[in-house]
Amino acid sequence: MIKCDFLVVGSGITGLTFAHKAAREGTVIIVTKKEKSDANTNYAQGGIASVFSPEDSFKLHIEDTIKAGDGLSHRDAVEIMVKEGPELVKELMDFGVEFTIKSSVKGEKILDLGMEGGHSKRRIVHSKDFTGETIETALLKTVKSDKNVRVLENHTAIDLIPDNIDRPGRCVGTYIFENISEKIIRIYSRVTLIATGGAGQLYLHTTNPSIATGDGIAMAYRMGAPIANMEFIQFHPTSLYEKEETERAFLISEAVRGEGAFLKTQDGKTFMKNYHPMKSLAPRDIVARAIDAELKKSGDKYVLLDTSPIGTKNFKKRFPNIYNTLAKKGIFPVSDSIPVVPSAHYLCGGIVSDTNARTSLKGLFAAGEAAFTGIHGANRLASNSLLEALVFSERAFKSAKREFKENHFMLKRLAIIEKKRENRVEKNIIFHNREVIKKIMCDYVGIVRRENRLSAALKRIKTIKEEVNRIFESSQIFPELIELRNIVQLAELITFSSFMRKESRGLHYIIDYPEKDDRRWKKDTILRKEY
Repeated sequence: MIKCDFLVVGSGITGLTFAHKAAREGTVIIVTKKEKSDANTNYAQGGIASVFSPEDSFKLHIEDTIKAGDGLSHRDAVEIMVKEGPELVKELMDFGVEFTIKSSVKGEKILDLGMEGGHSKRRIVHSKDFTGETIETALLKTVKSDKNVRVLENHTAIDLIPDNIDRPGRCVGTYIFENISEKIIRIYSRVTLIATGGAGQLYLHTTNPSIATGDGIAMAYRMGAPIANMEFIQFHPTSLYEKEETERAFLISEAVRGEGAFLKTQDGKTFMKNYHPMKSLAPRDIVARAIDAELKKSGDKYVLLDTSPIGTKNFKKRFPNIYNTLAKKGIFPVSDSIPVVPSAHYLCGGIVSDTNARTSLKGLFAAGEAAFTGIHGANRLASNSLLEALVFSERAFKSAKREFKENHFMLKRLAIIEKKRENRVEKNIIFHNREVIKKIMCDYVGIVRRENRLSAALKRIKTIKEEVNRIFESSQIFPELIELRNIVQLAELITFSSFMRKESRGLHYIIDYPEKDDRRWKKDTILRKEY
């Protein structure tokens, strides 16, 4: 048994920002199931959308965000994010994050601002094309030097601990599996923050790392927290097409298109003008569907991203990571077009939380991709994800700071977790079920959906879920089983939400209901486990 004031599940920008600040008030434990630097943040190439240009304004950024959200963005949350963002970006600079500078005027550094799809102005603050890694490195350095912060690597969260097993009202801690010793431990906390990111690993093709299995959302749902808008899965239009399957698809940042690159078919025809006036810089849902339609029309496996307008010198300077990665694979941007396909990238739904990151359960906070604040609506605007993580981890800290001293330790236990288990399931069964789920999600719950296929997918997922739960309750626990339990739970939530929404909006496109239906469906899809 371990006690702490603040327990953070996840070690990306959300978790590290919160931990850094919470350490001023009390003891902090960060739990991460692999290495502390293994987080979605590391793979964020584009940057942080924030208003710094004199030609830009809060009003424009707010309207761009709401327009991308296709009628479902919560304006209050959007305004908070946009208005509070710039000061927090400056704060990152103060403790060592080096963003790309365009020039210096009278000693004042002028940020180089990128352009991305759906934005009306240049506002992407970046560190070339490895912004996430730069931020993660600086935050880790700060957190590692703080004596009030303890990082538990290779520890997998199993379940939240409720104050009352029959009707939870408060989260009092988390059950954790020590991956190396294979022991289960209890961590009791006054405050728990879910910062576990998204769930791209539910799909065969994803830009997310192997850790992105929706753990925090699944745990919160099992404890009774409402979950919203799980049908809105963002597929990034341009991940690198590779003949051999990879665990994580390599992302070709939207910023590449922002600098002038454009999409074309393999026979050289541009096609985005047929789908949207912004062409290759249209919002992600439109670009991804357009590519999907072109591939179905031609039978090809990929389209091409023509980067010739950028020029080799500029490409190498602005996108060194992308250039070097592609060059190692024998693709030389500018002279070569890049083969690209859409890949699962971001979950716009999550744990329902207010604008202070509080969930319906006392003591439980959620921020970042695992949370649902209503900002993204039916589709996320490019580079708003890191901004959201910054703003709402800060708000989570301020809110938790006010109430953590009121939350006394409650030493509760969950019999189902601690019961003795004799059976040891073979890992190949777990891996097989995981691959089956990925294929179902790709084939039935992808970019374009059909009602009958969603229904069929739901039946298959429920059957797998029953099997996985039986295995979990009777077998020895290990990380891959814990993840599979969460994956199948998320698959059910996403598929059921998709089946429920009888319209097409934003990232959710269903052939049976191809139009938007504001009268019936201009609302969030809320799911909650019944006790």
